[in-house]
Amino acid sequence: MKKTHYLFQIVIACLTLISDRGFSHDFWLEAHPFYTMPQKPVDISIHVGNQFVGDSLPNIVSWYSDFSLYQDNEKKEVNGELGRDPAGYFTPQENGTYAIGYQNYFTYIEIDAETFNLYLKMEGLDNAINYRQKNGLNNTVGKESYIRHPKTLVQSGDKFNIDNSMQNFGYELEIIPLSNPYKKKLNDPLSVKIVYQNKPVKDILLIALSKANPEKKQQIRTNDKGEATIVLDQTGPWLLKAVKIIPVKKEKEDWQSHWASLTFSIR
Repeated sequence: MKKTHYLFQIVIACLTLISDRGFSHDFWLEAHPFYTMPQKPVDISIHVGNQFVGDSLPNIVSWYSDFSLYQDNEKKEVNGELGRDPAGYFTPQENGTYAIGYQNYFTYIEIDAETFNLYLKMEGLDNAINYRQKNGLNNTVGKESYIRHPKTLVQSGDKFNIDNSMQNFGYELEIIPLSNPYKKKLNDPLSVKIVYQNKPVKDILLIALSKANPEKKQQIRTNDKGEATIVLDQTGPWLLKAVKIIPVKKEKEDWQSHWASLTFSIR
């Protein structure tokens, strides 16, 4: 009975956190550690926050449609008990790069006009800004459903017997590296492709920041191929993120947004 009550308190607290802050904050996965060795367990935590700092969320199965990893080129569910924080864990079996993905369900939110306009500007969602201006909607409430598609990469050992760094999880919006970040060094460039429904997204804003210096953001719009390049100018964990918003004509919401993120670490 005590355990059930404890889990209920966790759910209520996290639902409050998500509804109050989730729409305009980042959502990402972190590996503990990002660098490991074969046969050593790795924890995977889920975070909501800003500037690469935030609160972690427990494993609540009803919140997500996918929490999986690619190991030996085979997709498997990430281990994790109800209420666990960090939410998941796995043990790499050999040297190489492992990819972990998470996808939750759509969440509905209503946002006052001023905050909604600010959020659109911060995330570089020019299509929505122009649409609202053109249709005289700047002073209307933002009625939106949003969904998150975070991924993280973990390096086991110093070899690449397996390499799932460029794995496509099939999420609606996804950031896919064009080369393995764990083969990069400080100040190397890293190119990624952003896809929506498995097709390249042109002119979407990619934002990249390091945990060491989150104030120094790199912001680049993708080219015709959906590709953008950043410079890995800090060691330690990195967060790459992008948001796509689409106008919809539904009874409740006017917008649907997809939030993709990718984390990894550089030595």
